[in-house]
Amino acid sequence: MAEGLISQQQIDRVKEIAKEKGVDVEHLTPAEQFERDNIEQFNRALRIKKGRKYFSMSVWPGNIPLKFDFSKWKPDLQPNVEKAKQLGNQAYKAAKSIVSHPNNYVLAGIRGTGKTSLALAIMYQAKQEGLGVMFVSTDELSSLIGKQYDLTDVKNRLSDIERAMKETDVLILDDFGTEGGMKGAIKPVRTDMQEFMYRVANARVDFENNKAKRSTIITTNNSRQQLESMYNEKLISRLMTSNPERQLAFDLKDVRGI
Repeated sequence: MAEGLISQQQIDRVKEIAKEKGVDVEHLTPAEQFERDNIEQFNRALRIKKGRKYFSMSVWPGNIPLKFDFSKWKPDLQPNVEKAKQLGNQAYKAAKSIVSHPNNYVLAGIRGTGKTSLALAIMYQAKQEGLGVMFVSTDELSSLIGKQYDLTDVKNRLSDIERAMKETDVLILDDFGTEGGMKGAIKPVRTDMQEFMYRVANARVDFENNKAKRSTIITTNNSRQQLESMYNEKLISRLMTSNPERQLAFDLKDVRGI
């Protein structure tokens, strides 16, 4: 046998060993496909890691993480069952849509009607689909911004929070407007909070194509006009969609029973 050539006996032996190991040598992945699969697997792992990082930077009300999914949405608790079903369907469609088409959504209405619950359901659905998600209570965020001048660790944390808010695929801004006061006592939001939010808003817009670069979902008890009296109008226009198809009006009853 010429040097460097492999005998049929050797080939058969390799096949036997491969069979014992459960390897199908007749259908091995081509080298290029194998490389592509490895790259996809690496990128998927990287997205999951980044997604966990964004989620860990969430600013929860009272520092208590919240959880809700679509299976827990109960339209029967509302007098207007059909309206509650419609809102649940709209939210579910939004969750599916933002996986491939970043967009902004507004969930508006009085307290206790399920705005935060459905925003959470959208967020966790997006997380399950592999997107990076982050939840931010704007009232808690405003409190942190006020504390940064006295506490160095808070200032450092805010820097990380801002970066995550700019980069995450899906950002929930919960109870947006609460930081500007309750109805009847609405006032402009503190300047440092406005500047912080403006930087975040700018980072989430694709100005070249005039569309959302990443999805921002707002829950609020306030009207757009009220929010514009709290914040710069340009900031509101960057965060709040004017498309009625992406505005979920919670014309429901407060069912918290508190």
